[in-house]
Amino acid sequence: MTSRVRLLIVDDHEMARKGLTAMLATVDWLTVVGEAADCASGVDLARRTRPDVVLLDIRMPGGDGLACIEPLRSLAPPPSIVIVTFYDDTAYILEALRRGAGGYLLKDATTDEVAATIRTVVEGGLAISPELLRAALAAQAEGPVEASAAPAAAALPAASPRQRALAFDLTVREHDVLRLVAEGLTNKEIGARLAIAEDTVKKHVQNIIWKLRAADRTQAAILAFRLGLLDVDELES
Repeated sequence: MTSRVRLLIVDDHEMARKGLTAMLATVDWLTVVGEAADCASGVDLARRTRPDVVLLDIRMPGGDGLACIEPLRSLAPPPSIVIVTFYDDTAYILEALRRGAGGYLLKDATTDEVAATIRTVVEGGLAISPELLRAALAAQAEGPVEASAAPAAAALPAASPRQRALAFDLTVREHDVLRLVAEGLTNKEIGARLAIAEDTVKKHVQNIIWKLRAADRTQAAILAFRLGLLDVDELES
């Protein structure tokens, strides 16, 4: 990481904001550029300060954090979003990821865990513990899939994840990349794991997003689990 990561904290509790600011002051590659107590002021401050990452609470007055994700992600350039909350509710987790959050942290996380999550999302990875993701996906296993993908998914009820992926025109290599994306690895880490160039990984990820009609890599990973293209039990802990 060649430059300091700019961080914005949006939380309606002053103690939480100040606590996070003090905690992250010990991380030499981070700079907290602002704090906001609600969604509207957070979006306005993000527009002015252009953070790389926003740490976002879920439950806030005047609009919850989930509703704040999309306006933050619509900024140019869009910051990465990490939800920081007391709640490990599975519905919150999947909805936050569906709307574009790249990470999900509980408020009892350590400084090292917060810093590692921020680093992962800045580098393009998905930062959520396998345990939380397993719980969220298990709770939503019977939910609807995207309408455009449902026919192909329904046509292979007994197929393996690899066979289902082939039905969506994903190559074997793209399926391998997709699994590592879902584990939260960055393009650089995926390249090292598969012994291929980082630019090649980037092209594979772009193809995966297009073939699954997803908005980004995070939504592609979530959709892949919902469609049975990946097995949540294969996630590394």
